Amino acid sequence: MKRITLLLIIPIVVGFSLAAVAAIGVATVPTKPVIPEVHRSGDDGYFRLQVPLPKDTPAGPMGLGVTVESGDCWLVAAQAQYENKPPADRDDDAEDSPAESATERTFTVTGRYDHGGPIRLTITARTAGESHRPLVKLSFQLPDAPQENPEVRRAWAQQQQISLALADPHGEDSFSHYWNLAIAPRYGLPPNLNEATARFRREPPDLYSVFTGAAAIQESLQLELLGTGPESPAQRNAILKTEAAPEAELPLSSLSGPTIKSHPFQDMLQGRNPQLPPLAAAIPQDHYAVFFADINKEIELADLLDEWGGNLLHQVETSARDFQVRRKVSSQLCLENSQLTRWFGDRVVADMAFTGSDPFLKEGTAFTVLFSLKDRDRFRKQLDKHYAEAVAKRGAVRSPFAIGGHRGVAVVSPDRRVSSCALIVGNTAIVSTSKKEIEKIAAVLAGRLPSLAQAEDFRYMRTIFPQNAKDEDIFIYLSDAHIRNLVGPRSKIVEARRMRCSGNMALIANARLWFKAEKRREPTMKELVDGGYLGEHPTICPDHGDYDIDGHGEPHCSLHNRQGVLTPVDELPLVSVTPLEAARYKAFVENYNRYWTRFFDPIGIRVKMGKDIRIQTCILPLIENSWYDGLAAFSGRSPGTLTESMVLPRTILSLRGHMSTEWLNGLTPLHELSKRGNLPTGWLGDEISLNLCDGQVLFSAGHNALGLMGQEMGRSSLEPLVIGYLGSALNLPTYMSVKVTDSQKAARAIPQLFRALGPRHSRSDDLGVETYSIEDHRGKPLYVAAFNLWVIKLRLYSAVVDDRLVIASRRDIVTELMDAGAKGSAKKVVKQEGNMEMSVYRSAFKQLEETVSLGWQEDLRHACQKNLPLASILLKTIGVPAEGLESTVTGLRGYQPYCPSGGRYMIDDMSGSVTCTVHGNVWQPKQPAAGNRSSKTLSLVNSLERVNARLAFTPEGLMTTVDIRRKGK
Repeated sequence: MKRITLLLIIPIVVGFSLAAVAAIGVATVPTKPVIPEVHRSGDDGYFRLQVPLPKDTPAGPMGLGVTVESGDCWLVAAQAQYENKPPADRDDDAEDSPAESATERTFTVTGRYDHGGPIRLTITARTAGESHRPLVKLSFQLPDAPQENPEVRRAWAQQQQISLALADPHGEDSFSHYWNLAIAPRYGLPPNLNEATARFRREPPDLYSVFTGAAAIQESLQLELLGTGPESPAQRNAILKTEAAPEAELPLSSLSGPTIKSHPFQDMLQGRNPQLPPLAAAIPQDHYAVFFADINKEIELADLLDEWGGNLLHQVETSARDFQVRRKVSSQLCLENSQLTRWFGDRVVADMAFTGSDPFLKEGTAFTVLFSLKDRDRFRKQLDKHYAEAVAKRGAVRSPFAIGGHRGVAVVSPDRRVSSCALIVGNTAIVSTSKKEIEKIAAVLAGRLPSLAQAEDFRYMRTIFPQNAKDEDIFIYLSDAHIRNLVGPRSKIVEARRMRCSGNMALIANARLWFKAEKRREPTMKELVDGGYLGEHPTICPDHGDYDIDGHGEPHCSLHNRQGVLTPVDELPLVSVTPLEAARYKAFVENYNRYWTRFFDPIGIRVKMGKDIRIQTCILPLIENSWYDGLAAFSGRSPGTLTESMVLPRTILSLRGHMSTEWLNGLTPLHELSKRGNLPTGWLGDEISLNLCDGQVLFSAGHNALGLMGQEMGRSSLEPLVIGYLGSALNLPTYMSVKVTDSQKAARAIPQLFRALGPRHSRSDDLGVETYSIEDHRGKPLYVAAFNLWVIKLRLYSAVVDDRLVIASRRDIVTELMDAGAKGSAKKVVKQEGNMEMSVYRSAFKQLEETVSLGWQEDLRHACQKNLPLASILLKTIGVPAEGLESTVTGLRGYQPYCPSGGRYMIDDMSGSVTCTVHGNVWQPKQPAAGNRSSKTLSLVNSLERVNARLAFTPEGLMTTVDIRRKGK
C-alpha cells in the first residue's frame, strides 16, 4: 500500500518546490537496523557499516552524506561501492536487468566513537545537479567492551583520506601533506601525494617587472632561502656528501660573504656635497631607509596601498589572502593611523622615516619609525595614551629602560603582537618593534656606529635623485652595506633557521587540528609527540628552542616566537653553523659571485604622489647575467629618444625601443633574407614598436607570454618577434613600425621583404605567400602580403608612413596612421630618453573590456579557490563554524582568507561540499559576469587611465620610470 501511495504522490509533487520533495522524502525514508563491525582499544573506538543501497536508488555515481541524529560519534563518512556479485550469490528470481544483477550496490559508513550506546544516522545521497536527499536511516548499538579488528580502524582512516583528497584534490594545502606523511602511516596507509614539483626553476619575469626595475631589485636582494636556489651538479654532490657526514659545528667566522667590491663612490662624488634628509644621520649604514617629505605623505601612501592592496612596482596580481602587514606592524608599534593623528600629525612631526635591518615584514621583523619632532610633549602624550590602551586591553606589560643616559619605555605582550619600544633623544623620537634596534640607532646618534648619512653610496645616490626635488614625496634606499648584510652568512643562515622553525610550527598547528578533530579537545605538546601526531621523529627547533601551544591553540617557540610575528633576525643568536648550512651557503656565494663580477648594486627609489604617480628607480650599477642582458643586447647600452608618434587612439598596448646596430648585424636570419631575395636592408633604422589595438579577441595570451618575450628578446633571432607578431595579428588588430633611414628605398623593398618571409620552396597552395599592391592612399602605395597557412589565410598590410615602415593586420590601421601623419605636422610629440618603453592605455579598452573583465574574474576565482582546501578541512573535517574560519586561519597560517569578490566560505546544502557563495568550488566553478568593483584588484584596474614604464641603461646603472595616470575622482 505504501508503494502504491508513493507512486501516486510522485507525479503530484514534481511541480512543487525542492523543499517540499525533501520533506516528503524525510517522512518516507525507512529506518534500517544494522550490526556494526567495531575496533575498540581504550577510549578509542571505530566502527564500520556495510549496507546495501535501497532498490530505488538512482543509478550512476553519487555523493553520500551522513547526519548523526542521536548518539555520540564523530568523523563519520559514507562512500558508495559497486562490487561484482558472483553468479552463485545472485537471486535468479530477481527482476533486475542482467547488467544490474551482475553487481551489488552497497555503501560503507565509518566513524569514531568514545562511549558505547545507541546510534541513529541519516544517510543522504546526491547525484549530479541535485541537492542531498535522505536515502536511508540506520540504527545500531556500539559496545563499550574492547574489541580487536584493526581492519575497521584502517577502513575508517582510508575514508578520512578519501574525504581529504576530495576537499583538496590537488594536494596544495600543507594539511594534506601533513596528514599523508604523519598520520596515514599510523593507520597503515600509504601516503596519497601528488608528484613532487621541480626543486627549483628560475622563471622569467614579466615585462612589467623588467621595465619597472622590480625584477632587478629581486635579483639584487636574492631573498630566497638557502637550499632553494639553483645549484650546479658539483655543488649538489658536495651538499649531499655533507648531509651524510657527522654533524660537527663550524664557527660562523669561517664563512665569508660575496667578494664583490663596492663601486668607487668617493671618486664618483668628485667633491660634490649633496643635501641629505636630516634623519639619515640617525639611521645605521647597513639598514634600509624610507624617507617622507612629511607625515601626510606617509598617510597618503598608506591609503594608496590600502586602496590598491599591492606593490606598485609589480603588475596587478589577484590575491585572496591578506597578511595584513601594514595593520600588523602599526598595531605592534601602537602607531595606528588614527583620525586624531591625521588631524595634527604635521603640527607635531617635522620629518618621518622608516628603517630596518631586514625586509621580512610578512614573517616578522625589527621595524623602526623615526620622527623629527616639533612638539615633544604632545607626541609623548599621544604615545603614552596608545601604550596605556595596549596595557589595559591587549595584555602588554610596560617596562622602562635606559640607553646612553636617555630613558625609554617598552610595552610588550607575551605573543609579541604588541612590541613597541620608544626613546626620545633631543628632538628625534625612535619607536621600534625591537629594543636592539633602539640601541643601534642610539649608538649612531652618539657617533659610535656609522650613519647612512656618512655612506658614500647614499651620498652619491642623492646626487642622482637630489634632495627636496619637486617630484619627490618619498625616497627609498637600499644601501651597499644593507645588501651585503642581507646576503651575508649570518643573515642568510639565521633566516633559513627561522623559516625551518616556522615550518615546524605549521606542522604543530596541523597536528593540533587533527588531534582536536580526533579527541575533541585541545592537546598538549607531550600528547602530540607521544601520540605520533608529529611523525616518527620529534620536531626540533634548529636553534634548540622549546615548542608549546598557548591557550588560543597557537604553537609558539621559546626562541622564534610565532607565525607572523617571528623574532627579528638581528635578535637571534648565531655563533656556529652545521656543515650542511656551510655547504649551502658556499654554493650560494659561488652563484652570487658569478652574477656580480664587478660591483654591488645599491638601489634608490623616488616616488611622487598625487592623482598621478611617478616611481623612479636607480640601480647602481646593473648586475651581469640578469634578465636585463637580453634587453641591453637588443637596444644597446646607451639611451636614445622614445616617442609615441605611431600610437593611435585605439592602441591598448605599445612596446617601443631601440635596436642596436650590433644586434641587427648579428641577425643571421636577416642576412639570409637579404641573400635569398636580393633584399637590401641598409634602409633599416634603429627604432621599433609593437602595438596592439582594441578589438574582439579569439584567444588570450597566458600569464607567461610577456615573460617569454622578455626572456627571448636578447637572442640574435627574429623568431620571438615574428612569431609573437603573427600570433597577435591572428587575434587582435596589430601593427608594427620600424624607423627607416630612406623612405623611398623602404617602400620599394616591401614586396621583396614579404616574399622573403615566405617559405623558400613550396609546391603546394597550403603553404606560401603572395604579395600585391592595392589602391594608393594619400598618394602612397599600400602593399598586401597574403600568407597561406594551411587552413588559415593571414593578410598583412604595409606602407611607409613618414619615417616609419608600418606592417599591420588591418588596412584601416595603416590608413589611419597616414591620416594622422598628414594632419599632425603641428602636433606636439612628447619625447623621452630611454632604451625601451611599454605603455598600457587602459582608457582605450572598449571592445576588449568584456574580455579583460572576464579575465580578471577568472583570476579572482582562481585566487579565491586556493582558500577552499583549508576551508573545507576546517569546516567539514575539523568542524570549525563558518563565522570562526578567518580567525582560525589567521592563528594557524598568519593570513586572513577572503573572497576578493565578496563571497563567503560555507558548506553548501545542495552539494554538501565547502564552496564560495560567489565562485563555487573546483568541481562546480562559477563566477559573476561583472566583477565586484569594490574589490581591491578591480578598484585598482578601474582607476587607471594609463601606465607607462620606461627603462634606460646609463653610465650610473639601470634607470626606470613608471608613470601611473589615474582617472579623475
